[in-house]
Amino acid sequence: MSQTPKRAAVYCRLSYAPDGSVEKVERQEADCRELAARLGWEISESHVFVDNSRSAWQRKRKRPGWDSLLKAVEADDIDGIVVYHGDRMIRQPFDLERMISLAEGKGLRISSPSGTRDLDSADDRFILRIEAAQACRASDDTSRRVSRGVKGRVEKGLPPTAGGKRPYGWGVQIGSKVKVDPETGKEKRVPVFDMTLPVAEEIRFTQRAIERQLAGMNHGAVVRWLNESGSRTTEGNPWTTKSWRNVVLRPRVAGLIEHGGKLHKAAWDGAVSVEVWAAIKALYAASAAESPYCGRERVHLLTGVAECFQCHPAPRGGKCGSPKCKGPHQAVRSKPSGGRNRKTSRIYYCPSCRGVGRNMALLDAYIDGRVLRLLSSEDFLRELRKAMAPEGGDASSLLTEITALEKRREQEKARLESLADHPDVDGSLVVLAIASFDRKIVALRARLAVPAKLNRLTKLVGIGREDWLARPIDVRSAVVKDLFRVVILPTELRGPGFDTSSVRLERRPL
Repeated sequence: MSQTPKRAAVYCRLSYAPDGSVEKVERQEADCRELAARLGWEISESHVFVDNSRSAWQRKRKRPGWDSLLKAVEADDIDGIVVYHGDRMIRQPFDLERMISLAEGKGLRISSPSGTRDLDSADDRFILRIEAAQACRASDDTSRRVSRGVKGRVEKGLPPTAGGKRPYGWGVQIGSKVKVDPETGKEKRVPVFDMTLPVAEEIRFTQRAIERQLAGMNHGAVVRWLNESGSRTTEGNPWTTKSWRNVVLRPRVAGLIEHGGKLHKAAWDGAVSVEVWAAIKALYAASAAESPYCGRERVHLLTGVAECFQCHPAPRGGKCGSPKCKGPHQAVRSKPSGGRNRKTSRIYYCPSCRGVGRNMALLDAYIDGRVLRLLSSEDFLRELRKAMAPEGGDASSLLTEITALEKRREQEKARLESLADHPDVDGSLVVLAIASFDRKIVALRARLAVPAKLNRLTKLVGIGREDWLARPIDVRSAVVKDLFRVVILPTELRGPGFDTSSVRLERRPL
């Protein structure tokens, strides 16, 4: 007969604790200690293992407590395990086989309220294998029911899971319910929201902010505008670049839900069209590719835009003496000019060699003038029109075709509504016809689509100096980068004035 364990371990596990509550695993530990006391087992205080909010059924899950328990078994540090219930420890047969393999010949005993098992006993191993198979089958049944429920919600155009925080733009309160505070145990009344109903003011903020971004406004500037306009997150916090990015990149904003890697039509109308949502996603993707780190909100026109004539940035580093070098060069930064009589002036400088520096106000004014002159040029206007010409046809014919398709689509919709209750008409045929119109319209709009750069430049053609300076600094900086590569060269000019030959502007292709 096996000896009474003198170094028993305790294992506790709770599958789901979204609020991080440890109350239930603590209750399991107390029950395990009470059982060990009745059996006369001695608990090893250094071998109490807890997995809170951890699944034992998912094959790819991580259970730190379980892994530590197996190490203790392999090292022969324990001679018994007390568990609240067998399925708290094992819900997959392969976990049991792993335990049996590590405990072979060690006389390890497992105890729970349902009984005590000796892993060296063939009969007990047989019973444990049956219990593990039953636990796995129960988990499979639960998973199947949950998956079917999720599929049913998606088919209705609802999110895969209910509850959670109210999404920005949607969620009208339709009642309240009583909820128990996990920390205090007290009941409190919380609002209940219908997540398919739009919040008009938040929808307007979303639409206006996305319009600004597509027009060329910097991500950080849009966030600042939202905060200054009085918009707040659903939790009442000021917007950050991360929280706003999360809102506009979610399929919900376009009236879609994502499940299983596919997009489905949602039960609510989007704040923007699918095409606009695709454009804003493409804008973020392009920004991430061009600038892996977006940096702080822009303050000056040419920081990060103008380049030193000779220094290369890390990791390449070093200097080049060739004026024809097309490789990436060190971008300039800004700092105060310094000096008793220049307390408010600033300069652009190269942080690598510190050998070039230009007065910020004078260089900005020169660049502004060159940009305005180009935007007012007839040659540039012709170049822009050529760059924007759609593939496979001119813009006017494509727009005419889109307009005609949209008109026919509306006629089909009206026809569907009038025949909805007619017993001899198959409404699904009309629905399919409308879907075919949508596909054709999306394809034509894609041929009309232009890069964000061209869209930004088109709105600024012929702009005057006063209107130009009234534009946000990040928009002006983006336009400078769209049009020119700005290279700062050495200068021998000393004293007041600006040496235009000390700046090289290279036109970028549209």
